[in-house]
Amino acid sequence: MLPLAMALAAAAPLPLSDVQVRQVRCVAVLAIVAGEQERRAAAALSLPPLARRGARFAQVVGDALVKDTGRTQEQVRDLILRQVAAVQKAAGKTAEPPIDEARGCVEVMNAVAPPLPPPSAIQCAGLLKLAADDVHKREGMSKTAMDLMTIASLVEDRARTELRAAGKSEAESDRELTLAREAIAADPKSAPEMEACVELAQP
Repeated sequence: MLPLAMALAAAAPLPLSDVQVRQVRCVAVLAIVAGEQERRAAAALSLPPLARRGARFAQVVGDALVKDTGRTQEQVRDLILRQVAAVQKAAGKTAEPPIDEARGCVEVMNAVAPPLPPPSAIQCAGLLKLAADDVHKREGMSKTAMDLMTIASLVEDRARTELRAAGKSEAESDRELTLAREAIAADPKSAPEMEACVELAQP
């Protein structure tokens, strides 16, 4: 029995620290508010966009828990889902999103997974070209596809202007843009935020 008990003890994940409990709670809270933002709930829209940044925060927290506590990814996911359920239950019949708590959680997110630096026009040109091509393949020349193509073209023009200013030839610029596209296609997680890239198309 002793060897079995020792094996079970060794396999048991470490308990969460107060900091880790807070982080898991915040992952859940921000996920709920991100969902409310997608539904265009006014209160949720008072916070910065959370879908992409919240997902990155969840990834960073989850990876750290797997590494530091010995939990599997499935166990970490279950922890987060239980917190989501707890937050929703606490809201009761009103189902009000936890906006006040989310504000504090944004600070936690900023500390644990700081905002990424602004993307370059080259990166954004690659992302937008891939997105436009993908929508075009699925929908043909739909309005969404045409809008994306227009935005992608504007950002590519901006990227080429920056490359020319840096002394790059047309062929070198083509290569830089192709490499940026290929890097994002190979590792989608490396892609910049779509919202930030769309802003680059603004005059």
